[in-house]
Amino acid sequence: MTTIMISVLPDGMPVDKMESDDDGKSCPLPTQDEELNQENKDIAIAEYNYGPATTDEECGNCGMYNQTEDMLACIGDDSGDLGYCQLLKFSCMSESTCSEWVEGGPITSDLQEEYRDNL
Repeated sequence: MTTIMISVLPDGMPVDKMESDDDGKSCPLPTQDEELNQENKDIAIAEYNYGPATTDEECGNCGMYNQTEDMLACIGDDSGDLGYCQLLKFSCMSESTCSEWVEGGPITSDLQEEYRDNL
């Protein structure tokens, strides 16, 4: 397996360390390593108040919440309840929030394609 790391995107968000399997599919390490995912989730809970939303108001998903087809395949979930936090690097629930939550999500396959087209 190959590991690739790029340090920072232009907007300051760290890029994930990726792991490629024998088929060439690349996934962020936390989606493939439960222990690393849990470590990152524990940090999100302790430092960024990750957990269930504290209000009854409906809101969209976070702008860092990745639910692209490729990411959902990495996570191994097709329920629509999970996504990947691009900032804090862990698989997270759609109805949870944290103090780093930003408007504009989720990141979908359409948005991902648009992003790649504008590189």
